[in-house]
Amino acid sequence: MLEGHVVRELLNAEGKATYLFSLHEIFHGVTAPGFLFGAGFTFAIATQRRWEQSITLTRFFFLRVWRAISLIFIGYALHFPFLSLQKIISQATSAQWKAFLLFDVLQCIGIGLLLMRLLLVLVRQERIFLGILTFLVFAIVYSTPLFWAPHVQQIFSLTISSAINGLTGSSFPIFPFAGFLLAGTGVSWIFLRAAQEGCEKTFIKWLMLVGALLVTTGWLFETLPFQVYEEYSFWNTSPNYFWIQLGVLLIMLGGFWYLEGFFATHKGSIVWVPKWLTILGVESLFVYIAHLLILCGWVTNADFNLRGCWGVSLTVVESIIVFVGLTLLMVPVSFGWNYLKKQHPILMISVYWWMGFCVVWSFIFNPY
Repeated sequence: MLEGHVVRELLNAEGKATYLFSLHEIFHGVTAPGFLFGAGFTFAIATQRRWEQSITLTRFFFLRVWRAISLIFIGYALHFPFLSLQKIISQATSAQWKAFLLFDVLQCIGIGLLLMRLLLVLVRQERIFLGILTFLVFAIVYSTPLFWAPHVQQIFSLTISSAINGLTGSSFPIFPFAGFLLAGTGVSWIFLRAAQEGCEKTFIKWLMLVGALLVTTGWLFETLPFQVYEEYSFWNTSPNYFWIQLGVLLIMLGGFWYLEGFFATHKGSIVWVPKWLTILGVESLFVYIAHLLILCGWVTNADFNLRGCWGVSLTVVESIIVFVGLTLLMVPVSFGWNYLKKQHPILMISVYWWMGFCVVWSFIFNPY
């Protein structure tokens, strides 16, 4: 995530024209789906641990709903052209409104989590829930080319169009990216049940086989000399590309499971997952927001940020140096954030509410 964003924002045109950058983009094509897939994994784990609280209107349910809504708000807040509602209404240009409404990964995750929370309360049965998730994944995948058709922008408002497709520049529209979130939830759910029955090894074997089949069939269908959709883009809307990416994720997931088992049974192995990498993963939301503020800026530092200083001007080596420096900064900051959350939870809750209050107050009442 860090490396991909830094390279895309800072690497110069000569560097992006190389074959190496093309390979970089192919590799990082799995990063974003993996982030969403992982969010679905986390949802399944949290829900199964508190099943009864998840299917009824309890305090746990409302806290999770609020968390999903907060992700949506934060996603849009990162695009504020001004920290003033009055100024946005009176002075924002059409280009600024378009940029504000762009759909990023936080909105996509928030919408997906909110949908699944409401679905759980409505159906309250595990099999029905998983069946609907499966149907939704297929529905999202195969309707993506339809929602990306140019005439869709004439049917829906800019707000909705930005949420459902990438025609306005949205990086993570619901179609197709919500499919990875829902798929991650389903795979995690079944894996956890298999683990409870002691069948996780068999499940992982089938998972990797399914992943290989998805990659193979996705590629084969893409080579057919005809297409079903009038408007079609392999890299943006293709159902075949979605299945290929999902297949790669399933194979990687199985590979990591076997790798973890190897390290667990070989105590003398010198290979391990360093704690700093684990902390970065645990605090991925914090790292995502913090590094974007430093790299791309916000309304409070629109010019004083890395993109403002070196945007699309660095060589490959210089971009890598910036990436390493940003990572070295994120590691201790993430450790500190994680420590405060665990050791001083009341303080951190107060910090969350204080930051939210300051942003909302300034946004509503600032005239400038």
